[in-house]
Amino acid sequence: MERIVVVGAGHMGSVIVRGLLDGMPQVEVVIVEPSPERRASLDGRAEVVAAYDPRADDLLVLAIPPQAFDSFADGLPRGACAGVTVVSIMAGVRLETLASALGTDTVLRAMPNLASRVGQSMTVLCPGPQVPAEGVDRAKGALSVIGKVLVIQDESLLDAATAVAGSGPALVAYLAQSFTDFARGAGFTPDDALLLTTQVLRGTADVLSEPGVTPQSLYQQASTPNGTTAEGIATLREHRVGESVRTALEATTERARELAG
Repeated sequence: MERIVVVGAGHMGSVIVRGLLDGMPQVEVVIVEPSPERRASLDGRAEVVAAYDPRADDLLVLAIPPQAFDSFADGLPRGACAGVTVVSIMAGVRLETLASALGTDTVLRAMPNLASRVGQSMTVLCPGPQVPAEGVDRAKGALSVIGKVLVIQDESLLDAATAVAGSGPALVAYLAQSFTDFARGAGFTPDDALLLTTQVLRGTADVLSEPGVTPQSLYQQASTPNGTTAEGIATLREHRVGESVRTALEATTERARELAG
C-alpha cells in the first residue's frame, strides 16, 4: 500500500491529512507530530507518531515551519531518506537546501493557499531537476485532494506564485472588504452584505473559468458606454487601483525572496 507521511499537524498539515483521508482512502496516511497534546486531538483514521521512521518509496510532505526544518533534518540518520520523495510546503526553503539536508535528490516544493480548507487551493508545485515523472505525478495526485495543482519547472517563479496564489486569497479578501463595507453603509445587513460580495466573487470566478474568457474581456463586455460599470472602471483607473494591486504583488514577491535568503 502506498504510504504518505505528513510531518506537522498545524493548519495546513491538518488540511492535507483530511483531504488525503477523504479523497485517497486506498493510501496509508501517517502523521508525524511531536507534541503529545496535538497528537491526542488528531484524526483517528490516520496513524499518528512522534517521529519519522523513513521507508523507501514514502511520499513525505513537510508541513512544518521553516525554522523547524534544521532540527527535523538533523534528527534523521544520514541517508535515511534515500528513495523517499519529499514535498515541502515550507516557504523560502530552496530545493538545493532540501536535497542537501535530507540526502535525496527527489525533492519538490509546493505552495498551497488558505482555500485548501474548502478543497479549492491553487497549489503551485515545482520539482527538482532529478525528480522522475512518476514522482511528480505522485506529488500532484496527493496535493490534488486540496484543489488545483499547477506544475512549473522554474523554481524562481515560486516567489511570484507566493504573491499571486499564496497571498492572493488574503489580498482579494482585503479588496472584498471594501465591497462589504460599502453594502453595509448603503443599508444592507452584515450578513446580506457578505452574501452579495461572496456571490459576486464566486460567480465572477466561474465566468472567468469559461473557455476564452479573460479578466479584461469580462470587464470590457460588462462596460456599456456611459453605463454604471463603465463609470466604476473609469474611477478605478483614475485612482490607479490596478497599479496599486501590482505594487502590492511586487512587494509580496520581494518579501518572499528575502525570506528565502
